[in-house]
Amino acid sequence: MDVYDVSDDLVKKLNDWKLIGIISGKFNELKENYSKVNFVEHALKDFKYMEKIFLNVTLRENKCNKRSIEFRMLGNEQFSLKNRKYFQALELYNKSICFAELNSEHLSIGYANRSAVLFEWKRYRECLANIELARKANYPERLRHKLDKRERDCQQLVQQQAPDIVPYDFKMSFEPHAQVPYIANCLELRETPEEGRFIVTTRDLVVGDVVAQEQPFCSTLLTPMRYIRCATCKEERYLTLIPCDNCCSVMFCSEQCKQRANSTFHKYECPVIDFLHRMFNKIHGIALRTTLSALDLFDSIEQLMAYCEQPHNQHKCVFDLDFGQLTSQEHYRAIHGMVTNQQLRSVSDLFQRSVVCAVLKHFIIEYTPLKEFLGGEDGRNFFTDLLFRHLQTSPSNMHGIDLVEQVNETKDDQSHSSGAYPFLSLLNHSCAPNTLRIYEGTKAHLFVLRPIKAGEVLYDNYGSHFAIFSRKQRQDTLSMQYRFNCKCEACELDYPQFRQMPHKSTVPSVNDETDMKSLGAYNYEFALDNYNKYCDFLTQFAAAYPCEQISSAEECLKMALHIMVDAVPLKAKM
Repeated sequence: MDVYDVSDDLVKKLNDWKLIGIISGKFNELKENYSKVNFVEHALKDFKYMEKIFLNVTLRENKCNKRSIEFRMLGNEQFSLKNRKYFQALELYNKSICFAELNSEHLSIGYANRSAVLFEWKRYRECLANIELARKANYPERLRHKLDKRERDCQQLVQQQAPDIVPYDFKMSFEPHAQVPYIANCLELRETPEEGRFIVTTRDLVVGDVVAQEQPFCSTLLTPMRYIRCATCKEERYLTLIPCDNCCSVMFCSEQCKQRANSTFHKYECPVIDFLHRMFNKIHGIALRTTLSALDLFDSIEQLMAYCEQPHNQHKCVFDLDFGQLTSQEHYRAIHGMVTNQQLRSVSDLFQRSVVCAVLKHFIIEYTPLKEFLGGEDGRNFFTDLLFRHLQTSPSNMHGIDLVEQVNETKDDQSHSSGAYPFLSLLNHSCAPNTLRIYEGTKAHLFVLRPIKAGEVLYDNYGSHFAIFSRKQRQDTLSMQYRFNCKCEACELDYPQFRQMPHKSTVPSVNDETDMKSLGAYNYEFALDNYNKYCDFLTQFAAAYPCEQISSAEECLKMALHIMVDAVPLKAKM
């Protein structure tokens, strides 16, 4: 069961009882969003949905040594000489560490087992870090001789471990913008009734130019990554992660990240963390995190209410911010100003969104410390309004934080987090984009992918690329999720998908099997030596777009850039 099952079942029940017309009419008459959500919440309570959810969905799994032992045994099986599946073993050991009860020996044994994997893997520095964690967690005396020997062996071998890759230090290709210092000074904001807000360049751009480097206002880790990456900084640290003291679904790369999370978003999410993972998707997750991050900026809910209601804080974007005094509160103005498109939404869309908001806000208020922060009815209603707002802006404005696209079994690691990027949200969509986002951690680098003339618009891709999806598939997806009919060049000219793309005799091939083999092996030196070659080729032959040779070169460039910023899962590199 997830929140959409609840919504669908409620609508079905209202239809069966011939109440849908009455309920829809009353819902539609309500003017305030919090009133809509509260109306739906009452319906959910009347039909016993909140009670059913509480009885059937665990809010937070408790620490349990029995479960910890079970995961450790499964990890041992994967680590055995028969299997030698080290990544599967590591993730299971991390689960074992998370489920271990505080001050029990099972926590220390989990760290020790993790150190054994790392020793076999020749990751000696991380092995020593885990041995230290095991000792601090009171590793049992009866087993200490094993740990002592591994530590001595590690200390003799640690110098043999190669240094980790240092990401290439990309710089912006132009001077910083006077108003927005993390974008190039050639970028400008424009707005029309048809296109809304969008970005143009005042000078010619070539492939490979870096025109923005943006950190998110906030970000949230996707559920499948919870035993692999730090919940705070999102770094892949599953060789040395430490657990939350209270829940079994969150890990951190350091005590600093742990303390930061517990003093901000995690103090609210922790009591209901497994409920959140089970019932909601990544769009709902980043909407909640954005709302909680906004609350954390102020000492009281009344201060946030006053801030959001001030006229000069309405409908703002990054070009309206004061970067001379860019506090987190100032940063939030651009997130709060993202377009909701509520006037374009149908009653059924708003009703479903109200169900999501009602379930989410009910449990986050009733079962976490948030209730105390919000105080009375005004605070709860404002929080509901804010959450509903971000549930509307998230699908079309938040960004998935991606890794290199892989062709092997690690493809499930392609996206690890979602982030709120106020500048990137201003880029309009094209099925044939001329820019490319590459993430170094959570920092987004915006590269030029196709030459852009002065006065032309910069286009991002919202996940519907012409080389992969048919025109009809793209149109249907974009209309449903983003509420617009795409009229980009790929749709207007009906560009062919990659398999049908022509091989143009006037265009040479810049890449061959060597490129694919080296980039497929995530060869950093090869990527560094060849990415300029791909940039120059794509700039020189841009007039032949689209064709097979250009699409292949684009893919090579994307791979090279991902490798250079080290946006490659450890699993793929080993």
